[in-house]
Amino acid sequence: MKKAGREGRGRLEGAAARGRGKLSEGSVRALYGQRLRLSASRIDKFASCRFAYFVQYGLKAKPRQPAGLTPPEVGTFMHFVLQHTAAEAAEKGGFANISDDELDRLTDKYIAEYVRTELNDFQEKTARFRYLFTRLTKDVRRVVRDMADELRASDFAPLDFELDFGADGRIPPMELGAGEDSLRLTGIADRVDGWVHDGKLFLRVVDYKTGRKKFDLSDVWYGMGLQMLLYLFTLQKNGKAIYGREIVPAGVLYVPARDVMLSAPADPTDEETDKLRSDALRRSGLVLDAKDVLNAMEHGDAPRYLPVKFRNGVPSGDALATAEGFGQISRHIDDTLQGMARELKQGSIAADPYYRSQQENACMNCEYFDACHFSDGDGDDHIRYITKMKPAQVWDRLKGGDGNV
Repeated sequence: MKKAGREGRGRLEGAAARGRGKLSEGSVRALYGQRLRLSASRIDKFASCRFAYFVQYGLKAKPRQPAGLTPPEVGTFMHFVLQHTAAEAAEKGGFANISDDELDRLTDKYIAEYVRTELNDFQEKTARFRYLFTRLTKDVRRVVRDMADELRASDFAPLDFELDFGADGRIPPMELGAGEDSLRLTGIADRVDGWVHDGKLFLRVVDYKTGRKKFDLSDVWYGMGLQMLLYLFTLQKNGKAIYGREIVPAGVLYVPARDVMLSAPADPTDEETDKLRSDALRRSGLVLDAKDVLNAMEHGDAPRYLPVKFRNGVPSGDALATAEGFGQISRHIDDTLQGMARELKQGSIAADPYYRSQQENACMNCEYFDACHFSDGDGDDHIRYITKMKPAQVWDRLKGGDGNV
């Protein structure tokens, strides 16, 4: 048995040493289908490394999952409680008509419902799972309170939670290209908020993040972190069918959905702690550079949640985009995705992990690192160095410049 194991391992290592090559046209169709279907997570994986995409979505290899709560399970729980709490709050006239005590009771009601309907009252769950879940309930109570406080100070209101962009969803998937170069994009938006003004519906897409992910316009240039923008532009094109009004893109926002470890001085005052927590929970994203829209998102000229500042009544900051700017991003994403589709159909499975720094690269937390045998410069394998650009540099490139601003 040991000899057979050594021989098998030797064959795998020999195959890896011969290089990866390319998939044939027939293999591409067999693995990915006649018509390409992409989701936001697939796009991120392909932009991160072609070989990792092939292993996960072509070979459908599944990495080992650690015991306990996984990120998808955490997200599912958070979304369940947020969606049901907001829906019942809407039936009661909105969060402005609900006290904090009542909000906590609603939250606890849906936590208990999730435990009963989705976790079977913890039957067959370990003591560690129960402990981790109990800690997680503290996070979800805070996230619900945070959402309520934000919407109490806003004219934007939730229109949809878990909005499905797909053949069986409320809105059709996004279609790009035509004929053999066409592709279909699917996904689920965490939350869609809207505000009606001058007969138009201004929409923003909200994504809850249990990790430390922040919106980065530089990532968008390289084809990563496109999820919310894809949903926003799909709604701009197809949303009138479900909302009945012309759609205007108002923005995209990442909302932290985790407890925040605060770096505070010894024995901080309540005011210091509140400020640190508020700063840590500020949204990141991209919002329309229009004062009336920003004031509708959050009342007043000293926003607590929006990633913008007002100076003498004028909004400022890197998170602002004009209507023209949103159009430029939309066209860039279309071009980027069609380029990805062409590479996929050409059978590209090269290991080309992106590298920005030792702390930020595709190999750092790759589930398939042990199966890769990556060697820079071996065959088609190579590190793809990318630089972190300032927003002004990205905007210059989107306009056709070289980014040297």
